[in-house]
Amino acid sequence: MKLAAIDTGTNSTRLLISDYSDGKFVTLERKMEITRLGRDLDINNHFISEDSARKTLEVLSSYQNMMKSYNVIKYRAIGTSALRKAENSKDFISLVEKETGIKIDVISGREEAFLSFYGAMKDINLNLPGSKSGSNYMILVIDVGGGSSEFILGDHSCNLEFTHSTDIGCVNLTERFLDSGVPGMEKINQMHDYIKEKLESTIVNIKKFKPLYVIGLAGTITTLAAIDLKLAVYDSERIHGHVLSLDRIEEIYDFLCGMNTEDRKKVTGLNPKRADIIIGGVAIVVEVLRMLDCKSIHVSEKDILDGIVYTLVDF
Repeated sequence: MKLAAIDTGTNSTRLLISDYSDGKFVTLERKMEITRLGRDLDINNHFISEDSARKTLEVLSSYQNMMKSYNVIKYRAIGTSALRKAENSKDFISLVEKETGIKIDVISGREEAFLSFYGAMKDINLNLPGSKSGSNYMILVIDVGGGSSEFILGDHSCNLEFTHSTDIGCVNLTERFLDSGVPGMEKINQMHDYIKEKLESTIVNIKKFKPLYVIGLAGTITTLAAIDLKLAVYDSERIHGHVLSLDRIEEIYDFLCGMNTEDRKKVTGLNPKRADIIIGGVAIVVEVLRMLDCKSIHVSEKDILDGIVYTLVDF
């Protein structure tokens, strides 16, 4: 049975096509295109630009063709932060359905959190101590997006204790604090102060539960893993389950902050299309780990797309 999930996000538009058979999911396609649907949303009166809409529509059209070629029988397409925020969200969604036949569900932050946690937890080995299920231990999943970052705290059985979405992401931080040049220390410090202020109450709540493990999802986190592993060619199997220490992340961060955008495009493991926004994303990861007094983060290649696909099956 062929299933598919589409995530129309602030920075990228992604597709997962999976074959479900005999209780197992086999990935057939996992695609990601940088479309920047949320570009300049905060400074453009919360309107999606024509250029961003066109790029996203083109990618969604190609995804629809791919789903047809695989004879996908069931799919779900979701919209997150940018489409929750945009004033012309309904117009864009109507255009997509008219041009491609794809129906986009704009989901709440709570549902986004559950799908991300479910996707991340279903297929990662944390070597949980104690009970076989590991249900006594709290696990924090962090999803650093383009326009928002999600914090989801739950147990190994996907019972959620705390979820929060904060409106800081790699795209809006870049637009607020950075340009294409080498970032100056003044701007970097201002950005970190802003992140800490935005995260303070969230971190206080998370610390009450003392999470045992932190799992990171999405492009910023997987890019850090690809850079750490020096992957000239992206390898999801090596990235999934990779553990990054805070010390190593800070080392990579300092390295990236010493370059302009054009030089960052040449870094092994860094998608050139992500070179302009990577610093903002890594800054969030660094501050979260520092504020939590956490020394490492587990990287998951499985995320909200996998969570969506899992919910399409009646187990």
